[in-house]
Amino acid sequence: MVRLLWAFILATITMAGAIAAASDQYEVDPVHSFVIFRCKNLGQAGAVFIYGRFNEIKGTIVVDKDPAKSSVDITINANSIDTGVPDRDNHLKSPDFLNVKQFPTITFKSRKVQAVGKNRYRVTGDLTLHGVTRTITVTVEKVGEGKNFKGMQVIGFQTTFTIKRSDFGMKALLNVADDEVTLTVAIMGIKK
Repeated sequence: MVRLLWAFILATITMAGAIAAASDQYEVDPVHSFVIFRCKNLGQAGAVFIYGRFNEIKGTIVVDKDPAKSSVDITINANSIDTGVPDRDNHLKSPDFLNVKQFPTITFKSRKVQAVGKNRYRVTGDLTLHGVTRTITVTVEKVGEGKNFKGMQVIGFQTTFTIKRSDFGMKALLNVADDEVTLTVAIMGIKK
């Protein structure tokens, strides 16, 4: 009877370990992850898009064989905005736009992940920007996975989507910078 009890306990522990291992957790690699944006400059008769990026990103991605158990949690340092022009960057950090002193981070926390095709997912979550939280849904592509040059397991995802900055309380100078901002988010995660 004691042997049977021990066998049951060991089997339970082994099964619990297998269930826990079904999800893989990845830490965002800030060196190989990018948040790039573009917005049309209306002050120049809409003749050009202004491009930029955020240089500091961190977060966690949980990947499960069952996509419904997967999740993503990303944090961007708003002060790391970089368009290559320091005066423009300072203006974008000001209360006219990001107001980084009051709202230092931009976050995305998923609520739901659904598979919509091979290596394609529909991710719904809360985007918090400029102190305003909106639920958005984006289509995400798994770009690839494997071992990096250090032998660590990595995985990559990418999405491109458009938001209206006015939806996040950034309504200043809509006659100069377009309301629509297109973002491309390319994330590489390193397995923990």
